[in-house]
Amino acid sequence: MGRILVAIAAIALAVFFRVEAADYRIAASRLPDVVGAVLILLSVMLIVQVLMSWRKASAQGELTIFPKVEPRAILLGVAFIVLIFAYAWSIQTIGYLVATPVFLLVVLVVLRPIHWLWTIVITATVTLVIWAIFIYFLKMPILLYPGS
Repeated sequence: MGRILVAIAAIALAVFFRVEAADYRIAASRLPDVVGAVLILLSVMLIVQVLMSWRKASAQGELTIFPKVEPRAILLGVAFIVLIFAYAWSIQTIGYLVATPVFLLVVLVVLRPIHWLWTIVITATVTLVIWAIFIYFLKMPILLYPGS
């Protein structure tokens, strides 16, 4: 159930970014459109995957309308949703170069999917690549840090 909550939040976030990008120049709005479309597609696929796993469990004799509720999974899903919206809000207040590394570090440190060294490398790389895309390629004026 937590995965479905995260997928629904991702769809909402993609729609939010699309609405925000509506005022961008045509060339600049293409990237949010593509990223949003991919995010929505992946989210729908995640929801389908979860529903299919429920169906498979039902076919194996575990007949329930909804599977057993896992409070930890729901808590992680809700926390991730809050973190995503806090990140979207914080870009406009504390700037991209502060919000993005903090967001990535929180997610990667809490979930620990990779070694700490890779966490630092990925955080720096993602921050710099996206910064270069928005500043140099799309020439978009975004708030980089507080006071800029």
